[in-house]
Amino acid sequence: MRQASTPVRSLHKMGLGINLGGTIFGLVALNPSVARVGDRRERGLVLNEAWTRFQSIGTLAMGVTVATWRLGGLKEAEGDIDPALAGIKNVLLGGALITSVASAIAGRRIARQAPEGATPVESGAEPAPETPDEAARSQRLSAFLGAATVVLVAGVLGLSSALEVRAVQKMEKSRGALSRLFG
Repeated sequence: MRQASTPVRSLHKMGLGINLGGTIFGLVALNPSVARVGDRRERGLVLNEAWTRFQSIGTLAMGVTVATWRLGGLKEAEGDIDPALAGIKNVLLGGALITSVASAIAGRRIARQAPEGATPVESGAEPAPETPDEAARSQRLSAFLGAATVVLVAGVLGLSSALEVRAVQKMEKSRGALSRLFG
């Protein structure tokens, strides 16, 4: 059975954790809290700056996660354990990469609708009446993509845990067979 190295596994999990934690923070803490800022343009400025900073790290983290999966031997190692679960993880991970990148693009589109990214908004997920139409569409899309990313990354983490459990079970089973032969 093939094995991926500990650094590869660690980078894979860190990338997932960064993406999941940052996205959840943005969706449940930052987006609603910015409504406390009195000026709608200032809300947009704060949101766009914060999300741009996170998306730089979040997109890089997702890239590292996918690279460790595809190029670091993790896909093959986990495919040896359970091909069906590894296949589902592959699809979810691809979806998470797509939603992460698409969300970053939507965020940039929102920010470009006003000087310095001061696009007026009600909250991080709700356009203001004066939000330009393109920015409003991008904002709604970004909110959907953020929620989809959370679901997909959580699914990848769940499958990663299931694959780790299966790996331990396979090792215990093979040790049991060896001890019956030689024990």
